[in-house]
Amino acid sequence: MQKIAYPCPCGGKIHWKKEKVIRDGVDCGLLDVEYCKICGEEYLPEESMHIVEQKLKEAGLWGIERKEIKFWKSGTSITTRFPAEMVKKIGLDRVKKGHIYLEGDRKLTIEF
Repeated sequence: MQKIAYPCPCGGKIHWKKEKVIRDGVDCGLLDVEYCKICGEEYLPEESMHIVEQKLKEAGLWGIERKEIKFWKSGTSITTRFPAEMVKKIGLDRVKKGHIYLEGDRKLTIEF
């Protein structure tokens, strides 16, 4: 793999390093990573991204299909149920508290 130092969008310069990559709780190993010393942004080159994709596929976390959910009113709140297979894959069944926030006009993000 040719390692070219090119400019970062922030004005800094992209450098290369080997780093342990963990995505969605899956250890993908020690991979080549491009990073900027000024803004701290990190990028995975194509070869590293293929390895990450393969590890996530093996763990059953890549390409999870969208599932339809329904919302209904319960008092002053809105209630929904999550598909069991998704809950099991991410370990949500063991979580007691989390956070939810808006990301744009029509997107909610849940973190736990």
